[in-house]
Amino acid sequence: MRRALLLCYLLAILNSSTIFWVAAEDPYKTLDWTGILINGQCPGPTVDCVTIDNVIVNIINKLDEPFLITWNGVQQRKSSWQDGVLGTNYPIPPNTNWTYKMQMKDQIGTYTYFPSTLMHRAAGAFGAINIHHRSVIRIPYPEPAGEFTLIVGDWF
Repeated sequence: MRRALLLCYLLAILNSSTIFWVAAEDPYKTLDWTGILINGQCPGPTVDCVTIDNVIVNIINKLDEPFLITWNGVQQRKSSWQDGVLGTNYPIPPNTNWTYKMQMKDQIGTYTYFPSTLMHRAAGAFGAINIHHRSVIRIPYPEPAGEFTLIVGDWF
């Protein structure tokens, strides 16, 4: 009986000490944006990332007035003070920059970013954020045959 118990104990230790190596995706995306036309385009560039990515966006304000970007719908884990809402963030002064650091964690889907000061959103500084699922985690529905991003706006 003792030998059987000892053998089970040793097998349990051997089983729990097995090391698994998993290849992971690169969790960092860095973007540099300038002005109300983001990278010279309207709408701004689409941010494509994976649910574990750390997205770093450096915004350089070359306008002659303060500027602030809101990350609409993105869960701000450990950085809720960087959500870009006026009152939570100070606007970026002219000819300066601000770097947003966000972790896209535990969410998938399409979200938007847009300015939250003055009439900058109507002037074109908006775009899409596509957060994809991790390749190592299955989703409970078939992969889409294709995808595209449609941004609808108005001149409020």
